[in-house]
Amino acid sequence: MKKAFSLFELSIVILIIAVIIIGITQSGSLVKKSRLATAQALTENSIVNNLDGLLAWYETSLESSFLASEIGDGNLISSWMDNNSKAVNKNHATQATSANKPKFYENVFNGAIPAMRFDGTNDLMDFDGSALASSAYSIFVVEQRRSSAGDNYFIGGTTIAANSNLLLGYIINTTVTQGHYANDLDVAIAAYSAPIARIHTFSFDTTNGKNHFINGASIGSAAQLTALASYSGAALGRYSSSFYNGDIAEVIIFKTKLKSEDRAAVEIYLSKKYGIKFS
Repeated sequence: MKKAFSLFELSIVILIIAVIIIGITQSGSLVKKSRLATAQALTENSIVNNLDGLLAWYETSLESSFLASEIGDGNLISSWMDNNSKAVNKNHATQATSANKPKFYENVFNGAIPAMRFDGTNDLMDFDGSALASSAYSIFVVEQRRSSAGDNYFIGGTTIAANSNLLLGYIINTTVTQGHYANDLDVAIAAYSAPIARIHTFSFDTTNGKNHFINGASIGSAAQLTALASYSGAALGRYSSSFYNGDIAEVIIFKTKLKSEDRAAVEIYLSKKYGIKFS
């Protein structure tokens, strides 16, 4: 006949279980720290700062990307620092009104990299996009929407006039747009079911028009050769009175159309950093 565990034996069992749980927890924490450290190293050694025409570079893995006092899970962010090392006057993305500040969340992308979360109601961060008027451009965005809503733009402006507003995001649930307010390249995408991290690349020049890539693959192009006539009220997370519902990890803006090999090099950097596989 089996005897019941003694108090001593039960204590040993509980201790062993506790050690196992602690080990699993610490192992998970080490994986996250390793992934974040890798992301930071990839950022600091990426090709981005070596390419000409960089207008702004926002990312979330480096502590220098934010004010030290604002870094923390669920904290409101007032300044998203421009990581452009060549710029004398940095193009920081800012928001002074507390009700309109997005929040910083840890371990969102690739299980370890923080995100800027925009609530889809009133969150936005202003930046200076005026240099994109009458200019070619290449823009990279790492994001994941959290809603099936239309007018869900991660980059937009305030002007409502033809060729006077850059609109990048989900115009409806199943369509992504690269718009100059009218004159838009719209491409089909799967309907929303859950947050899915994507690397978007939008490029434009007056010779070839617009091109849109997702995760390194071309998904659409259009011979729309008219540049932005102006671009005012540039913001991350808002177009006019419509607001983005989702997470943004990185935005890289060049005021030139990158050569194919340079575009691919930036996409490969982002793929490695975020663990997003190319199809």
